[in-house]
Amino acid sequence: MKIFYSCLVLALLLVTIGQASVPLGGNRKGNGGSYDMYGCMQTNDYYVVNFAAYQLDPTQAKDSKSLPVAECVDLPMTGKTQISIDLLDLDVRKKPVALKILREDGQTVAELPMAVCKQGVLSTMVDFKTAGKYQAILTVDDSDLHTPPEVSALHIPLTVALVTEQTGGHKGLPLLFIIFGIMVAASAYFVPRLLKAKPVESKH
Repeated sequence: MKIFYSCLVLALLLVTIGQASVPLGGNRKGNGGSYDMYGCMQTNDYYVVNFAAYQLDPTQAKDSKSLPVAECVDLPMTGKTQISIDLLDLDVRKKPVALKILREDGQTVAELPMAVCKQGVLSTMVDFKTAGKYQAILTVDDSDLHTPPEVSALHIPLTVALVTEQTGGHKGLPLLFIIFGIMVAASAYFVPRLLKAKPVESKH
């Protein structure tokens, strides 16, 4: 029974991971400000995305070939910033999505209208003129959910040019992958041995 339960959990994990295309590697910062293979994952109960903000350094030479660092949700300075959001849910790439960048007072500083992003990436340039708190709001016209788009919308809080205490961020997805790896390794080791094990004859 335990073997059946383990296999069932493993199958569910495979199905869950198969619903998203998780980009691995790359020069991306995670939620805690450190570099990791998952990048800046942002999730709610409905969607999962990978957020990146590329800030243009005004002191850098225009002919420089070095690429800006992909920042996560804590942006170190004001100014022009390229916002990029990878839609990791494959089915969302077939549905209209919209993006708004709002200041703390609710004023819109950038907006992308509803459109289908077949390549799975939304990108817009935002000029953060003042330091402060902002948020990016991803809205999906998702008829499959039977939920109003404003309810299922993914809200991503941003800070611009503010000194913030680095936190561990959302560790749920990395933890899920670690558990998944342990389960695969354990299954590969124990299942063949359990199947080959001979039943012990009962002594009368």
